[in-house]
Amino acid sequence: MIIARIYAPEAFGIYSTWLGIGLVLAICLTIRLEAAFGLEPDGVSRTYLVSAAVIIVLIVGCLLFACLIVTYWFVGEFAGLPPGLLFLLIPLSTGVALGSIWQSWAANNGDTRNLSLIRIVQSLFVTSLQIGVGYVYSSAASLAIAHVLGVWTAVFFAVGRMPLSGVSFSTIVSLFAMTRENLLKYKRFPIYSLPAGLLNSSAAQLPIIVLGTRFGPEVAGYFALASRTMGAPISILGGAVRDVFKRSANQDFQRYGNCRGIYVRTFWVLSALAVLMVIVVAPFASTLFSFAFGKEWQTAGVFASWLIPMYALRFVASPLSYTFYVVQKQQVDLVWQIALLAMTVATLFSFTSYSATIVSYSVGYAALYTVYLLLSYSYSKSHEAFNA
Repeated sequence: MIIARIYAPEAFGIYSTWLGIGLVLAICLTIRLEAAFGLEPDGVSRTYLVSAAVIIVLIVGCLLFACLIVTYWFVGEFAGLPPGLLFLLIPLSTGVALGSIWQSWAANNGDTRNLSLIRIVQSLFVTSLQIGVGYVYSSAASLAIAHVLGVWTAVFFAVGRMPLSGVSFSTIVSLFAMTRENLLKYKRFPIYSLPAGLLNSSAAQLPIIVLGTRFGPEVAGYFALASRTMGAPISILGGAVRDVFKRSANQDFQRYGNCRGIYVRTFWVLSALAVLMVIVVAPFASTLFSFAFGKEWQTAGVFASWLIPMYALRFVASPLSYTFYVVQKQQVDLVWQIALLAMTVATLFSFTSYSATIVSYSVGYAALYTVYLLLSYSYSKSHEAFNA
C-alpha cells in the first residue's frame, strides 16, 4: 500500500515489465531441476541434487549474461527497458533461481521454519528497500535495484541457514560428473518441465508486456498492481499449502500407490477459501483499491474484479498441480501449458480495448484451469497414472 502511494502507475508498469522478463529467465536458469527434489530421499542424496541445481544455475546464468550483452549490442533496448534495467535482469533472475532452489529444498525436507524465514526475509527486504529508495527517488529503476538487493539478501540468508553440508568433491571433474549424473537421472524435468515452466511463466508475464506495448505503461501498471494484489493469497497461503501438499503427496504415493486422499482434502479447503475471496473482492474491489492504494489506483480495482475468475481457480489449481510431478506426467503438463500460451496470445491481440482484452484473458484462463484440475485429479488416483 505504501509503495503504491510513492510510485506512479507508469513507473510501476515499467518495473513490472522488467520483473516479468526476469522471472521468465529464472525458469531457464533452474531448468526445473528443483521440482525433482521430492523424488530423492531425505539426506545426502537430495543435497547432492541441490548442489547440481546450483551449479547449473550459475553456468546458465553466465551464458545468458553473455547473450544479453550480444543482444543489446545488435538490438539495443528490449521491451522498452533502458540499459540499466536490462543489465539488472541476470542478477535478478539468478537470485530468484537460487532462492527458488533453497525454498524447494526446505519444502521437500519438511523444514517449514526455514522456508517461512527465507520468504519473510525476501519480502521484508524487497519491500522495505523499495519504500526507502522511493522516498529519495521514485522511479522504475529504484524499484528494480531494491528488488535485486532484497532477493540477494534472502539468498545469502538461506545459504547461511541451510548450507550444503555433507557434500564434498575431490576435483572439479568430480563436481561436474555429479552434476551430469543428476541431470541424466532427471532428464524428464528439463525436457518437459522446463518448456512447461517457461510457457506458464510467459503466459503469466506476457499480459503486462503486451498491455504496456498496446495501451501504455499506465494500463500495465494498473494490471500489475491488480495482479500482485490478487496473487498475494496464492503466493502466501496457496504457496504454504503447496509446500505441505508436495511432501504429503510424495509420501502417500510411496506408501499407498496414490495421493487421492490428500488431494481431495486439499481441494475442498482451497475451494472454500476461493469462494470466500470471490465474495469479498468481486463486489467491492474498486472501493477497496481506492481506499488501500489511493484514488489514482481505482482502475486497478476494476481490473481486479475482471480477474476474479482466473485467480479463484488458480488459487485452487496451483498447489494441486504438483500432482503432475509426483506421477511424472510432465508431457501432459507441457501440452496444457502450450494451450495456455496459445489462449493468452489470442486474447491479448484479438481485441481493440483493454477491457475486452483483460476480461477474455481471465475467462480463458479460468476455463483452462478447470481442465487442469480434472487432469490432476485423475492422476492422483493410482500408479496407473504412470502408464496412462
